[in-house]
Amino acid sequence: MDDFNHNNNNMTPESRGDEHKESQQPTMEQPATETQYSEPRTPYQTPVQHPAYHQATQQQPYGGAPYAQDPMGAAQQPQPPKKKKHGKAIAIGLGGVAAACLLFAGGALIGHMVYTGDGNAVKASAQAGDLPTVQLNETPNLDPDNYDVVNGLAGEEIYKKVSPSIVSVIATTASGVGSGSGVIMSEDGYIITNNHVVEGAQSVTVQLSDSTQYDATIIGTDEQTDLAVLKVEPKDTLTAAEFGDSDELQPGEYAYAIGSPGGVQFANTITGGRISAINRDVTINDRVMTLIQTDASINPGNSGGALINKYGQVVGITSAKLSSSGFGEASVEGMGFAIPINTAKEVVDELIANGYVAGRPSIGISGYNVESADGSISGVQVQTIDSRAKAASEGLQVGDVIIAVNGTPTPTMDDINEIKEDMKAGDKLTLTVYRISTGKTLNLTVTLTDAHDLEGDDPAAQSSQNSQSSQYGNGGSQYQNPFSYFGW
Repeated sequence: MDDFNHNNNNMTPESRGDEHKESQQPTMEQPATETQYSEPRTPYQTPVQHPAYHQATQQQPYGGAPYAQDPMGAAQQPQPPKKKKHGKAIAIGLGGVAAACLLFAGGALIGHMVYTGDGNAVKASAQAGDLPTVQLNETPNLDPDNYDVVNGLAGEEIYKKVSPSIVSVIATTASGVGSGSGVIMSEDGYIITNNHVVEGAQSVTVQLSDSTQYDATIIGTDEQTDLAVLKVEPKDTLTAAEFGDSDELQPGEYAYAIGSPGGVQFANTITGGRISAINRDVTINDRVMTLIQTDASINPGNSGGALINKYGQVVGITSAKLSSSGFGEASVEGMGFAIPINTAKEVVDELIANGYVAGRPSIGISGYNVESADGSISGVQVQTIDSRAKAASEGLQVGDVIIAVNGTPTPTMDDINEIKEDMKAGDKLTLTVYRISTGKTLNLTVTLTDAHDLEGDDPAAQSSQNSQSSQYGNGGSQYQNPFSYFGW
């Protein structure tokens, strides 16, 4: 279970008053009604999709990709630690959004595929022993006869070098078959791709650049970063990609993408362009991802493939593109996005070692952003607490309003998540909460739980309607906001 908002109103009170002293019960503005809720929020701005959103997206495939449902739907885990902080993110939604449409570039349609994400994935944990890791390389020594100081290696040299390391990934679900791309990271058959390429897969096949096919096992997936690792058992040694340092990229330098746009029939297609921007914070359905922007053509089927620098090193995993469909008649060209390999390395290494990303922190709550009418209290009202979370036994209660974490005011869940961003499971937080039932402010010390331990349904969960009405004596089975009961 991840920590998330059910209401993301942007509330900035002029004065919060003295939050650490006993206070009278102010009059609280009501949270938005259910139809007004924004997408629920999780750590690092990761969405747990609202049911109404899922229903809508299941009816409308997007961008010619085979995924009718948002492939990054309900978040499983937050993104890895030390996410760089940048300016305001570009908010771009999937499917039918008025402003624009950012599409995952994975999975060209083969036959008729509706990616439901609820298939029985074929997964296996890596065995203990010597396991490969992503190795980042410095700028290589280049042959001056084939290298241009400004443009780098010739395109044909880059293709010869990298193409043998790029594969097509064919995923079969109960609803159909779709394909994406992948990057060979080790000679013994570990392959990086996107989570949304293999999400819900019952079986996965990998096709090499020479058309050889192997059955693949899903070693691990990470929905938060949209990364996955596959493993094949090749007859011969595979050609592993050379990985570069994505932190060294500069806007304006040449870049190439190799993948399977449109499906396996267009496998190992190379496109070229420039690095358009680095550290671009892009919001996809309320999920903030820090990506590399490029004008190298990225199309459905490219997902999981390689973004390559001018030295022939893989510096990103291609994942998304900006579509013109949201602009009506307006034209949008050359806006593709890739996951930086420096970000992917941490996740991929964890997936190979554990099958999941360990150590991500979670309080184990869901809640609403709320504010009192006079602005004296502003914070996150706890709606649910997962019984498996340590906070459940450390004094936090449903209905508490978290107004500060470690002494820093937290008027929204995003503010709480920002503080948690550089922490890990097992660390302790001091939560300053306003307890509605007593009208007092108190400090609680809670221990962050590994988000992996909170995956799936809470075995002791009760409906929020019953737990809320029972605690606050409202009666009935319908959820009633406790603020109304206490005059908030």
